[in-house]
Amino acid sequence: MKKVLKYLGIGILSVVIFFISIAIFTSSNSVNHEQVFVPYIEKIIPELTTWEQEAYKTHMSKKAFEGATKAQWNLYLSKLSQLGSLQSIGLPELQQSKTFSSVSGSTTTHAVYLVPVTFDTGLAHVQLSIESKEDKIQINSVKFLSDILML
Repeated sequence: MKKVLKYLGIGILSVVIFFISIAIFTSSNSVNHEQVFVPYIEKIIPELTTWEQEAYKTHMSKKAFEGATKAQWNLYLSKLSQLGSLQSIGLPELQQSKTFSSVSGSTTTHAVYLVPVTFDTGLAHVQLSIESKEDKIQINSVKFLSDILML
């Protein structure tokens, strides 16, 4: 009976150590949000709020940008331009973050930020879903949240 309990204890301890090792490995490879994502967000929001399709094409992942046709982009950006000119950007707030590590060693960090922005028409928010993979940051989705857009 003692041998069974001993083997069971060693087995449970091994599983716990395995999961702790995975957590440590993943967290050591994840991106420092304050040093990487926040400056990136502060850099791209002024570009996105020019309401030019080229800014979105440059910063979005290929899959995300090609999820809409050129006509749909024109309609979307025309609607967003009702917000007016960007006046200021608030502090980005991290909503959610996940880090994935593969066996090959590449690490991908996904993060969702909510950023308060002020336009000449008033306060709005930008919800950005971004990812960092192999030192390249791309936007997966961008949503502008404002009462003006509901009219």
